[in-house]
Amino acid sequence: MKKVLFIILVALITPFAMAQPGSHHHGQHQPTPPHQPTAPAEQDCWQPVQTAPHYTLTFAAEHGEEFVVYLDGDIVNRKPSPIVIVPNLSHQTHDIYVVLKRPMDKITMVKFHPNMSIDKYVVSYNVKDGILRLLPMQPVPTVSPVQPPHVCTFEEVEKMFTALKKESFDETRLSMAKNMVANNKMTAHQIKRLAESFSFDNNKLSFLKYAYDYCIDRQNYYECVDVLSFSSDKEALLRFINN
Repeated sequence: MKKVLFIILVALITPFAMAQPGSHHHGQHQPTPPHQPTAPAEQDCWQPVQTAPHYTLTFAAEHGEEFVVYLDGDIVNRKPSPIVIVPNLSHQTHDIYVVLKRPMDKITMVKFHPNMSIDKYVVSYNVKDGILRLLPMQPVPTVSPVQPPHVCTFEEVEKMFTALKKESFDETRLSMAKNMVANNKMTAHQIKRLAESFSFDNNKLSFLKYAYDYCIDRQNYYECVDVLSFSSDKEALLRFINN
């Protein structure tokens, strides 16, 4: 009888225990929580490396002597040379020594500071006083090529001559001709051509004396004598040229 009652009691309790919250069966998996997105890690931004500017020094022997250079106690060129280049100098004070190969006791110490405006030096050794110097190398001045003056062409002179011949009076021709030579580059032969437009020798002589200062080849001005008719006028022009 007791055994029957025990079985009935177990049968009543078992469904009730299975319905309690928090209970689970063997082999049943817990629900997986939804995936939570993670915040992206902050990426390091690339920053350019700031490098200090550098400059270069050049040393050249004035008379081809060979020398070595020391930079802050370290030798730059172990083999003596008449030209030594010291590259990649930082912008700070540097101790630079220049030692001649012969005589070896000639040493020049120079302190170079940043932002030097001169980057080329001449190694100058005076044999008489035995002094070694570093002299700034003077830049070679740039000379612009000189453009030759524009000399009137044959056609231009002929146009001037035609314009003068159109005038009726020598006085007007004289004024025009003076203006032409004063504003143009002309040779003695071209000035002589303009003088041929005058009717009278006195006007020719007056014009030739005026035009002399504007002639670009005065050594040939004697050619203009031929345009004069009278020997007295020719002599007067030659005296003017010689004086």
